[in-house]
Amino acid sequence: MTSNDADIKASVCVVTYNQVEYIEQCLQSLIDQITNFEFEIIVGDDFSTDGTRTIVENFQRKYPHVIKPIFHSRNVGAAVNFNAVHGSARGKFVAHVDGDDYMLPNKLQSQVDFMERNPNCNISWHRMYVSCGQNVKEDLLDLNNFRQLCFTRADILKFITIGMNSSKMYRAETMNFQRPDFLMLDYFANVEQIGDGQACFISSDPLGVYRAGIGIAKNDFKVKEALSLSFLYFLSKYPKLSNEINQSVLLLLLMAFKNRRYKELSLFLKVYLKSFSFFTPWKLYKDYEFIKMLRLPK
Repeated sequence: MTSNDADIKASVCVVTYNQVEYIEQCLQSLIDQITNFEFEIIVGDDFSTDGTRTIVENFQRKYPHVIKPIFHSRNVGAAVNFNAVHGSARGKFVAHVDGDDYMLPNKLQSQVDFMERNPNCNISWHRMYVSCGQNVKEDLLDLNNFRQLCFTRADILKFITIGMNSSKMYRAETMNFQRPDFLMLDYFANVEQIGDGQACFISSDPLGVYRAGIGIAKNDFKVKEALSLSFLYFLSKYPKLSNEINQSVLLLLLMAFKNRRYKELSLFLKVYLKSFSFFTPWKLYKDYEFIKMLRLPK
């Protein structure tokens, strides 16, 4: 590999914190990628205390022209670490990988090839296997039954999570959007980065492995608060897409009610009323079969 910016076509951004059990497999799976272009691997370690940093340092010594570490001198949090890593990317295309996940052969080449063939695609995803302890299963995405393989901003607003974050690749220029003054979730970034383009699945082949049950909990109330603030932000910025936002909020309300999470009910009810549409329940019903495929396998 080379350190010349002009030669770097893809940047792989890895964020990690106290993932000593997983980071070696993650980094090795990226080093082993065979491509016809140069790529870099930027690793942001958020002041790990369990030996993660030592493993990253060993990789940097072994592959100094590929591994570009960012070692924080204190714990700065996931958002600051994410911004530091992605802000250092030099490639035309940028892939995100969480440090507890790992990639399969041909991930980078397949994704870059797809995005070069499809200039309107600003974000791409691929399917992932899901590791649940000792069991590895395919995700529930049956692309043959998808109504579409490419999605718009309206779709992301409506479905919240379509592709897994560790499968994401985007065009570098799409990161030039205004950051919110609250916790920025993957959802927020996807809504802004897609712009007037599309977000697409590149094929039906799983090209990575996601470890379930590790990292930020999806039912963490701070995450739900950030989601609520994101909805309000987008209601103001994209008022013509209020119906899509209302549908996503209704789904979260129903899930909160089912699981008796009453703080979330109160949180999302305010957003639901602000974006209310009589047609939302019917639209949610029509989309439910697709929404079921976005869940993790049991």
